[in-house]
Amino acid sequence: IIGAEDEDFENEINDAPGDQWKCFNDIEQLKERPTHLLVFLQHVILQFDPAPLLCYLHVDLFKNLSAKETKKHFVEFCSTFLDKGAVLRVTTPGNVAFELDRNRPDQLSEEQQKRMAEEVQAMQAAEVAKQLEDFRQKRMMGMTLNELELQDVESHYPTDRIPLEMKEKSVAENLLDKMSETQPTIVSDEEKCQSIFSAVASYMKHLGVKTRAADSKKSRGGFFRRQLVTRKKNQPKPSPGGQQSLETVKPAMWKQAKYPVPACKKVRLTVEMDKPGSSDSLIGQLHSRDRLSSVNRLKKIIIKILFSANSSSESAIIRFQNNGSTVPYFEGPVLVPEGQSHSPTSPSPQLEEMEPRFLEFEQDPPNWRELASPEALSGLSKKETKRQEVINVSELFATEHAHVRMLSVLQMIFSKPLEREQLLTTIELSTIFPNLDEIIEMHYNFYENLKKQRLEDNFIVKSISTTLLNRFEGTEGEWFQKLTARFCSHQSWALDQIKNRQKKDPRFNSFILEAESKPQCRRLQLKDIIPIEMQRLTKYPLLLENIAKNTEDPAEKERIQQSAECCRKILNHVNEEVKVMENLLSLKEYQRKLDTSGLKPSIELYTEYKNLDLTQRKMLYEGPVTWKVTKEKAIEVQCVLLGDLLVLLQKQDDKMVLKCQSKSNIAVQEGKQMLSPIIKLNSVFLREVATDRKAFYVIFTWDSGAQIYELVAQSVGERKIWTEVIKSAVDDLKTSGAPMRLSLPP
Repeated sequence: IIGAEDEDFENEINDAPGDQWKCFNDIEQLKERPTHLLVFLQHVILQFDPAPLLCYLHVDLFKNLSAKETKKHFVEFCSTFLDKGAVLRVTTPGNVAFELDRNRPDQLSEEQQKRMAEEVQAMQAAEVAKQLEDFRQKRMMGMTLNELELQDVESHYPTDRIPLEMKEKSVAENLLDKMSETQPTIVSDEEKCQSIFSAVASYMKHLGVKTRAADSKKSRGGFFRRQLVTRKKNQPKPSPGGQQSLETVKPAMWKQAKYPVPACKKVRLTVEMDKPGSSDSLIGQLHSRDRLSSVNRLKKIIIKILFSANSSSESAIIRFQNNGSTVPYFEGPVLVPEGQSHSPTSPSPQLEEMEPRFLEFEQDPPNWRELASPEALSGLSKKETKRQEVINVSELFATEHAHVRMLSVLQMIFSKPLEREQLLTTIELSTIFPNLDEIIEMHYNFYENLKKQRLEDNFIVKSISTTLLNRFEGTEGEWFQKLTARFCSHQSWALDQIKNRQKKDPRFNSFILEAESKPQCRRLQLKDIIPIEMQRLTKYPLLLENIAKNTEDPAEKERIQQSAECCRKILNHVNEEVKVMENLLSLKEYQRKLDTSGLKPSIELYTEYKNLDLTQRKMLYEGPVTWKVTKEKAIEVQCVLLGDLLVLLQKQDDKMVLKCQSKSNIAVQEGKQMLSPIIKLNSVFLREVATDRKAFYVIFTWDSGAQIYELVAQSVGERKIWTEVIKSAVDDLKTSGAPMRLSLPP
């Protein structure tokens, strides 16, 4: 994603990729660039199951190990990636699984261990390549993170004092620390989170990238795990939206009563404000089994009531009622936490300005174990406990809660203030944040239905499939698909518009920078927040499949899998819409730069195509190829496949030129020696080039003859893609009998 402060960026989407793109073409090149690899790793962690990539990388650690170290590392490798209970389990070759079932990992010879690791690595290669392709596409659309870090590395001028390798490692260390701080927001399942980031840290250490927290002997791959535990013990989790929990309020400001916390199952809390009519009450479910947990939850409830009430009152008395008697717990002034005040021109709404229903999203939801009764918890099997964790914590409820919170930030911190300050018109907002209100409403209702399900089942969720199907299937699913497709397909364009407006309008730029500094944004920029809907859609199928995997009831499991399939269909549709919009933007850019004067040597061609409008056609594929006109003459061109045409564009300065080429040294005005840069697909067939695996022939025929074009792709894989998409376009053209044209939106 392009940062707003990147003044050197030129909006040339279709230029041939520079050096900074080359390393993303191949995982082997990427492993030599720590910063680039970390950026890719974070993308995979957010969008996919990272286990195949991490497994693929960790096989490299075997290369330089002694026999003793190999044995030790292979045992850890198996427990992390291959064992049946491994958190990061990957698909394993049949022969490897068979050998591991028969033998303990440490009993295998060094040669066997390395061979098995390499076979496992080979099996992950296809998935890693798929993830790399997805990253390249998303980066072209402006949907990847940490672009500034990459540019920092690429723009560095190497010196003897600071060579490129040192610069790369320095930036990677900063990025790794940044990832360690935000890891719970990236992966909410704590066990999986620890495993993923321990694997990342240990591999980066192999590349010479150190973590600043610790690299002692005790750290051995456990840096992220230790940091999680340390924060839990020593620090309260930073309160969302800048709110302080009671633990962070100065103790002198509160007078605590000398009464102990009662060991009871229900407590009625009452807040009495000095201002008349501001009394509020709330029932919290507390359990005598864990008094400390109850105290902490009690504090959270109290601070929530204080912020929900009118905070202009000067003091409050908080009491709880137990067995008919009222006991004071806290008594003191109502405090406005630091950081809540702002300048009169501040674009961000205060907490009290937010919609009341969104206030609860400013704090993380309570853990289901604290809400469920001890009797119900004690009756759960180990597998059912895992299922409840998956539903409540790691997969669905907590992550949906976080998603609604960030959508509300997009609305309340950016969209509405932009309109209120008249920095953007209503029409401009509707194109940058299309259907945002409706999308928030959909996700909010889904979250409320999940919450209702938890309450009805006393926080031990029995059946969730009906709630899922009601959201993703039928007419509701179609409406969900329609709205999300429109929002996500516009995000690349929206990011570009925001960047351009920030460059041109100082007032707009100041607004965005100040809004991004608000605690509600959690150190994310607008360019990071806009893609969250697309990221959420990619996660739903994986989340629901994981719930299904942990569900024993066959009917319930089948319905959850049905919901996951609905999510996949929605995601596929949205991806197609994103691709269509991306292609349209590319065609508009090509059209803006198009120069047809190079067709003039052929009067017939120039007459037919001098007013060619690329945006009226549908683009199927694009990419750089080499056009071998003769053995001595090769031209680098941008090849654009449309529904009925294959167009070869030459870049000259800031123009994309359509230029005829001659096979003869003598200029020929007309005839077989003149090759057109526009090839009609209605009479085309393809052939392989025997002497070059990356090349292919495009043979264009007509009644009186034929012309042969030799095109060379950048790799064998690219050549296969080109031949497949061209054949598919030719077949579609023959079937339909008409070129594929794009209906432009109004």
